[in-house]
Amino acid sequence: MQQATTHDLGQFAQNLANNFDKRTFLHYPEGKGFRSVSYAQFLARTDAWAQRLRAQEVQPGDRVAFITPKSPNQVFAFYACWRIGAIAVPICEALGNAEMTFVIQDSEPSLILVDETMQSRVTANAGDIPLLSFSQMPDFGSGGMTFERHENDPDDVAALIYTSGSTGMPKGVMLTHRNFTTNAVSAVEKFHFTQSDRVISLLPYWHSFALIVELLVAPSRGACTIIPRDKRDFKRNIATYKPTVVLVVPRIMDALKTSIEKRIQEQPGAVQKLVKQATYNASRIFTAGSRIDGGLLRMFTHHTFYNPLVFRAIRKNFGGKLRFFVSGGAPLDMDNQIFFKYLGIPVYQGYGLTESTPVISTNNEDVHRLGSSGPLLSWLTPEQGGDYTFKDQNGELGKNLKGELLVKGDCVMKGYWRHTDASAKTLVDGWLHTGDMGYVDEDGFLFLDGRQGNMIVLYGGEKLHPEHVEDVVKTAEAVTECMVIGEKCKNVYALANVDAKGMKNIPSEERQDTIRKRILEKTPHLASYQKPKDVLILPEFTVEDGTLTVTLKVRRHKVWEKYGEEIRAFLMANGEEAATQTEVGIASSKIMESLGKA
Repeated sequence: MQQATTHDLGQFAQNLANNFDKRTFLHYPEGKGFRSVSYAQFLARTDAWAQRLRAQEVQPGDRVAFITPKSPNQVFAFYACWRIGAIAVPICEALGNAEMTFVIQDSEPSLILVDETMQSRVTANAGDIPLLSFSQMPDFGSGGMTFERHENDPDDVAALIYTSGSTGMPKGVMLTHRNFTTNAVSAVEKFHFTQSDRVISLLPYWHSFALIVELLVAPSRGACTIIPRDKRDFKRNIATYKPTVVLVVPRIMDALKTSIEKRIQEQPGAVQKLVKQATYNASRIFTAGSRIDGGLLRMFTHHTFYNPLVFRAIRKNFGGKLRFFVSGGAPLDMDNQIFFKYLGIPVYQGYGLTESTPVISTNNEDVHRLGSSGPLLSWLTPEQGGDYTFKDQNGELGKNLKGELLVKGDCVMKGYWRHTDASAKTLVDGWLHTGDMGYVDEDGFLFLDGRQGNMIVLYGGEKLHPEHVEDVVKTAEAVTECMVIGEKCKNVYALANVDAKGMKNIPSEERQDTIRKRILEKTPHLASYQKPKDVLILPEFTVEDGTLTVTLKVRRHKVWEKYGEEIRAFLMANGEEAATQTEVGIASSKIMESLGKA
């Protein structure tokens, strides 16, 4: 990836056009049809946009914000900023007014680019900052224009990516040109993209995972990125788009698995039986590992009958070319990984965080292990100036320990924008404290247990990370979201959202018991202290009411604030001390809010 070693994303754009010229970079719906943009056209339009930004008196180091639903316009906006040395600030379009106003005021952009459909709302939150609609930006230009780009220093900030604010208002993560290009180089080694790959784009570009893979990694190999109009367009036209790679978060995989299972259930009984037989046969083969315990006959039957007749028919719904999914953002349920492995479309779990630009580890086609986040990327090796370690509960450091993951290297952020105190707490002596607990096994695979601050300590002294239990609970039929509680309690409990459609045939007075039984059916393998004793069904957690972040992670303190009275009554009915839980709920809320203000 020679073009990335320049550590200048403005030059990187030029290299893409030089290397791949007429090959298609972007493909997306436009009007009633589709538009394909070559790498050369991409550069021409980017430079036309860069000229327009300069005409708006945007200077190197200025922030340029853009607010829009997922759009190819964001690709041109990022690179136009980088061609003139400006700092790109992608802002989530789903933020509430308070958060949107905060991010705009905090980043102080000299200009905001906005989708026309959101112009009135953004205007109300932007104060006196000038706005420019994407429709006012130039199209592709003549292609013969002379453009003098700004030369960026490797340590210049290229983008401010605002965190989702699970513990308060978001903080802007300062990511440099060196951060981006170094992470891209390491990621290219893991994902073997080629010019024939078609990456379908679902995740927003304020999500650093999509940003690094779709704007740097895949293009560095001349791949095509497909940007559907929306998720409905993705579902309707995926067979037409014929993607080879799809980036996802666990919720997307949950929805895809549910959709496939629903289609199977709608088939005649003979077809359902055939799918069941094919799945069982695959399970015997794939659990055999390198042995032949699965049986030569089973393998022969899979490759000559079940795979081409049953599983290929399912894969055709994805266009028939899909090589794999890559999942990030949160742990992926093991059942989903196994389900899609049987279908012949593996899901490779990765791990990272915005503060590390973001990819730290990932499974891939060459090396993968179910349940893990894969081997660490090469930027974390001493040869490339990086390193990692774990900090256990006694404060000891070591690669062979279980504890909080610490990383250092050229992908670690420059700091938080205007939050020096928070930066100092997160970056200590060059080490990024990820807040994620886990370990690396003897084969080099990273396994994560949960967030350090979320650990629950039960009355009897047992400790557990709620994320692991929550992932299991969410596999229960009709459960759509879960938050596990139990701090200072004798047992843990599940606060669950349920799918109303999936429960419509069950009388309301029976729903609690039904969900409890379904959860128990999914948790026999958990340790006794990890199994939820009871479940409380709560109204759906949403971004709008603040109980979910825009990346769909549960804001635990907000759930306590909103439903604290119901939760405490529920705990009292289960024999837990209500007074203790009142203190826990209030303390949790105050601690989280104070962290958010840090």
